[in-house]
Amino acid sequence: MTKELQQKEKTIGISSALISALMFGISPAIAKLAYEGGSNGLTMTFTRSLMSLPFLFLIARFKNISLKLTKNELLVVVLVSIFGNFSTTLMLYSSFSYINVGMASVLHYFFPVIVTLVSVVFFKEKIKWWKLVALALGFAGVLTFMGTAAEGDLTGVLLAVGSSITYAAMLISVERTVLSTFHCVKLTFYTNLIVSLASFALGRASGILNLNLTLPAWIYSFVVSMMVGVIGFSLLNYAIVKIGASSTSVISMAEPLSGVLFAFLILGETLTLLNWLGCILIMTGVAIISIFTLRQENS
Repeated sequence: MTKELQQKEKTIGISSALISALMFGISPAIAKLAYEGGSNGLTMTFTRSLMSLPFLFLIARFKNISLKLTKNELLVVVLVSIFGNFSTTLMLYSSFSYINVGMASVLHYFFPVIVTLVSVVFFKEKIKWWKLVALALGFAGVLTFMGTAAEGDLTGVLLAVGSSITYAAMLISVERTVLSTFHCVKLTFYTNLIVSLASFALGRASGILNLNLTLPAWIYSFVVSMMVGVIGFSLLNYAIVKIGASSTSVISMAEPLSGVLFAFLILGETLTLLNWLGCILIMTGVAIISIFTLRQENS
């Protein structure tokens, strides 16, 4: 592969991570509107995954992407989907019942630190100084959105931290296992399929799953499904393969930034001076990752 082609793929990978963060960041505000029509965390997880399947299947057929799996591949996909995608969503949404959203989000965003540590300790990845600087800036920026978080219940804290661990495990698994050879559409199709089955089973067993939604709630659920289930996860998986889990995780810190900016621009919510500083810190970290990742290819 030529240097020009490598740089092009890196550029697309960085762009994919940023767009993915944008989709994930905006979706909570839309999901909140669906909650007003009868949805909840587990129901949103189910509808988000289920509604995306026909579109991912059609994309795979249109682009001639094989959806065949070997037994070993199926086992890896099931494990990563259950203990990564599904567990992360379940624990993070559940933590909101014990601690405020700001604290939960900050605790969840320990995952870039975990990804970096695991990459260094277990996979002997050499972390450049600029990646550590970008990580520190991004995490400091995320902290500015914590606000005046009251002391949380230990259960909520453990759930939020647990979600960061499982999300980090998912990112690393996509990069370090056979999943890295999958087309991003194929991987997203199977993870959504498994998550939809798991959330339906848990929802029916617990009685939490509510499909008696208002029409607007179904529409909002569909929008979230397209943004996250089709676009967000597909681009996230692509970015992990092209620029690595650690770089993708740092860029993913733009997710809370996109969420608060969307709320500011569309919903009219206010931002403090500290929040604006956080935006600058996060975008500086993302810029450092982007510039040095591309420059690395030319060195």
